[in-house]
Amino acid sequence: MLGAFFDDSGTHAGSPVMTIGGVLGTEAQWDVFAAAWAALLEEPLPGKRPLKQFHLSPCRAGRDEFENYTLAERDHLTYLFRRVILDTGLVTVAAAVDNAAWDELVTGDAAEELGHPLEFLLYQCLNSVSDIVRWRKPGEKTWVFFDEGIRDRVEMFAYAYLQNNKDRPEIASVGFAPVSKVIALQAGDMIATETSQFGQQWLLDRENPVTNPHFESFRWRDISAGLIFDRDAIAEMVERVKAGPPSV
Repeated sequence: MLGAFFDDSGTHAGSPVMTIGGVLGTEAQWDVFAAAWAALLEEPLPGKRPLKQFHLSPCRAGRDEFENYTLAERDHLTYLFRRVILDTGLVTVAAAVDNAAWDELVTGDAAEELGHPLEFLLYQCLNSVSDIVRWRKPGEKTWVFFDEGIRDRVEMFAYAYLQNNKDRPEIASVGFAPVSKVIALQAGDMIATETSQFGQQWLLDRENPVTNPHFESFRWRDISAGLIFDRDAIAEMVERVKAGPPSV
């Protein structure tokens, strides 16, 4: 049995990019991950108090549990938690949309067909997990968990996905849990946040996006899967909806 854990980023009003990102691994990998991540939470850096959770955005900003950390300390701590994901060999999966383009273009029948961008991203991530498992671990089943914070917005859609996508048996179940209590979701938070910030830069300059150095290790791995739906991609989807199903 495999496990995949996803968090979201950029779901607040005015965010330029909305993202769902997460990590996928085997039971053995999750056992190794849990021990290493928990050890870092207990002793993040010499002389620092144990952390309740690792949350990338507050760490970057020096807020909450990280307010007494210097910039260098926060950067090193991010490196240490990032290495846990990489050293464990977890697959990373993410999908992002241009929020402004979605709000402008996805209206009327297209909105009925494509749904809320959060539902769309969940759909893309579940499909990516299914494709990866089918390719790398054929025949395996995957339990997928999302952050409890989006449950009220996507729960019905997630269960409809399970009912209507019988051709994707790799997805055995979809559930929800709080990031603060499930450390695997904290890894999902890192991937979602990094992807959201990269997506913003990519929309500004596709040829030479300003990339956070921590994201580079994820971006170029052969076991990382990421999708960004920009204005052109969204417009193409809307046109397909308007055109209707192909005539036979």
